Amino acid sequence: MALFTLKSQAQSHALEDAARDRKSSERAEQFRVSRRAIYFPAFPGDRYLPFEALDAVKVRSTALSITGSCGKQLPMICLRAVYDGTDYKDFLFEKAASAEKVLRRIRDARPELPMDLCEPFCGR
Repeated sequence: MALFTLKSQAQSHALEDAARDRKSSERAEQFRVSRRAIYFPAFPGDRYLPFEALDAVKVRSTALSITGSCGKQLPMICLRAVYDGTDYKDFLFEKAASAEKVLRRIRDARPELPMDLCEPFCGR
């Protein structure tokens, strides 16, 4: 039995059996993604964002500074999930394949959902 129950990030939607859904999920870097939600680490215990709560998805290339304000940067892909009207959650990925895995699951669950995709996802 888990010490903390999974909580939905969205106020408008929650999964009936999030623990069972999480067990069927696959890893996408530090996140887990199922057919119904994306799970992410939080305190005190993991949280999830159900795909039914999403209003839009935006994908952008970005970078994280690894040596302070100047110097080397680590290229990243930011997947911004907009939910509950005005709230959003950013998911950062190092590998395009990981971000694509999450996008594929979202597309399968919500094909009508508006997606604003930028490089390297333009035209996919």
